[in-house]
Amino acid sequence: MKRTFLSLLLGCAAATGRADIDRAHPPVPGPEPAASFPDYQARLLPNGLKIFVVESHKQPTVTFRLLIKNGDASDPAGRPGVAETTAALLNRGTESRTAAEFAEETDFLGASVEASSGEDAISLSASGLSKDAPKLLELLLDVALHPTFPEDQLAKQKRQKISALVESKQRPGTLSARLRGKLVYGGDNPYGAYTTEASIGAITRDDLVKFHHEFFSPDNATLAVVGDVQTSEMAQTLAIAFANWQVVAADSVRHQPLPPFPEPPKNVTVHLVDRPGSVQSNILVCRRAVARNNPDVVELGVLNSVLGGGASGRLFQNLREQHGYTYGSSSSFSTQRYGGLFSASAEVRNAVTVSAIEEVFNEIRRIDADPVPDPELDRQRRYLAGSYLLSLESPARTAQRVQEIDLYKLPADFYKTYASRVERTGAEAVKALADKYLGGDDWTVVVVGEAKEIKASLDKLGPVTVYDTDLKPMASPPVAEEGR
Repeated sequence: MKRTFLSLLLGCAAATGRADIDRAHPPVPGPEPAASFPDYQARLLPNGLKIFVVESHKQPTVTFRLLIKNGDASDPAGRPGVAETTAALLNRGTESRTAAEFAEETDFLGASVEASSGEDAISLSASGLSKDAPKLLELLLDVALHPTFPEDQLAKQKRQKISALVESKQRPGTLSARLRGKLVYGGDNPYGAYTTEASIGAITRDDLVKFHHEFFSPDNATLAVVGDVQTSEMAQTLAIAFANWQVVAADSVRHQPLPPFPEPPKNVTVHLVDRPGSVQSNILVCRRAVARNNPDVVELGVLNSVLGGGASGRLFQNLREQHGYTYGSSSSFSTQRYGGLFSASAEVRNAVTVSAIEEVFNEIRRIDADPVPDPELDRQRRYLAGSYLLSLESPARTAQRVQEIDLYKLPADFYKTYASRVERTGAEAVKALADKYLGGDDWTVVVVGEAKEIKASLDKLGPVTVYDTDLKPMASPPVAEEGR
């Protein structure tokens, strides 16, 4: 009887709620969550290591993240892959642990201790339960300060990487991204470099030891701690733990200026990687853009969201929904310490390759010419701000952002004001940014596809250079068969 009465009560309530819904209009969004980037404490240890502590007592966990302020862009000249390989081998053997012993200890804790390299930095992170914080810190210190780079582990890593590189030549997206970097940043600039079988095969243990010696120094690093900790206690613990880490190399070694970027083309240029048998074309429309600390970088995120931010972006709506050229299309601003690039991408049928590229340019010109309508702009702003607020739940992401403020010399309140800056970005600001950063004809178009099928049609866009899958220019590109 109670069950029947409760069912009737819930049914009436549901019916009443349904009657109040106006299905002709979308619901009005509620107020923004009361969340913002967390406060944190910064300390400088006597050896030059800068530490950041962010208290978060929502979960009994802790994340340590050590950042070394040199990454792939600091590879030896002509030797891409050294930083990446150094990072990969940090937890493959230390002075006190073999790779197997290290794996056993982390598995026993249910923790993760990982390292990775990016263009501007190498990061090492250790995450687990806060009760295991001393052990996590011990493991992090061991891989950061005492790696041995065993020869057998190096040989294994090189075999795996070379195998992956050979396989990657079959992936159009990888080929187009490599050629894009080479063209936009320049083949002699580290930002434009990419690993090859030869560059990986040439890496020696001495290369890794030298890289570690030159760049792994307390005055060239920061440490962020996020989780269920007390700031004062953690600061004391870190001061003791890192006391013996001393500066061993001159700072001038670490911050060599990069070679200059090439002059951008005066008009559209087309670069085609011939991939025989391709029934689709992988397209990138790109140009050099801004560095990470550019004052417009937040507002450019709004511009990009309108243009190519996923399924609601204009490129997706045009190329997929309107024309049916592709399953998806998007764009992005990639920003590093010394420069960045913008690119718009899609994979389309061979027959519509040029039409798709023209539509990408049409959307770029449209956002440059006409203010974005308020409903469209408001939708994108809310999405960006909401995604950012949700990301505040990730300790690893918070640690990364705290360190980015220092690494890229961002304003101290960069993330505190991020959501409000997004919300204040108006249509005229978006139009002005599009004119400033997306205007003009100095565009580079990269296409991966079958040359004999699409090269002739690409000629109408601009001069076409054809490459093989090793990204070497072809003196005699394949031509279409007669009658086709």
